[in-house]
Amino acid sequence: MEPSTTAPEIVLHQWSISPFCGKVRKVLAFKRLPYRIVEYGGLKALRAAKLAPTGKLPVVDYGGERLSDSTAIARFLESRHSSPSLAAPAEIAPLAHLLEDWADESLYWFQIWARVCDDAALDRTVAIACEGCPSWERALFKVGMARYRRNLVAQGLGRRPDADVEAELFAHLAALEVRLRATPWIAGSVPTMADVAVSAQLDEMIRTSRFADAIGGHRAVAAWLERADFEGARKGRFESASVALAS
Repeated sequence: MEPSTTAPEIVLHQWSISPFCGKVRKVLAFKRLPYRIVEYGGLKALRAAKLAPTGKLPVVDYGGERLSDSTAIARFLESRHSSPSLAAPAEIAPLAHLLEDWADESLYWFQIWARVCDDAALDRTVAIACEGCPSWERALFKVGMARYRRNLVAQGLGRRPDADVEAELFAHLAALEVRLRATPWIAGSVPTMADVAVSAQLDEMIRTSRFADAIGGHRAVAAWLERADFEGARKGRFESASVALAS
C-alpha cells in the first residue's frame, strides 16, 4: 500500500516486547508510513537510556526530529499524517481518551504481571526479547526482567493474591466483550488511539502469557483484535498461541 502522505525517513528505536513500541508500530502501519526499526534486544536495551531524557523506548527519529513517549509520538504522527485518521470524533473523544489512558496506566500493569509473575511466561518473554543472543546474555536479561516484580509490589498488583489479580483481569475482559458486542471499535464506530493502546497491551499478553486462550475465548474481543492488527502480523494468533507457549 502507498504511504498516506509523503514523509521523511522514520526510524523506530524499539524493544520488541514493549506494548508501547507496539502502539507506535500500529499507528505507523495504520497510516501506511514506511519506517525502519532499530532493535534493542537483550543487553542492548541498556543503550536506550541515552536516546532520550526519559531513558525509555520507544523513540522515533522523524527526519531531523527525535520524539519519545508513545502517546506523544502517536499525537505527532496524527498531526503530520491526518489521513487515515485515528483522531476520535468529538462525540466519542472523551471516552477514547479515558480508554487510552486506562490501557497505558492500568492494563499495562496487568500485562506486566501476566509476564513476570509466571515462570513460563517470563521465559517466553526473554526468548523473544533475546532472540539470537547467547545463553549468558539471556540469563542476565532475565534477572533484569525480574525487577518488574518489585515494580508491581510498589504499584500495588504485586501485593495482591494472584487469584484476585486474575479475577480482576477477567472482569476487564468481560467488560471489553460487552462493549465490543455493541460497537465495532472500542470507543465507537471508528478506530481511534484507544483501539491502538488497548490492543497493543493485549497483543503482548497473548504473545507470552497463559491468558491467550482466555482472551481468545471472548469472541467479540478476539474479532476486534483481528481488526486492530494493523500490522497484519498476528493473524491466526489464537490458534497458535497455545503451541507457542508450550514450545
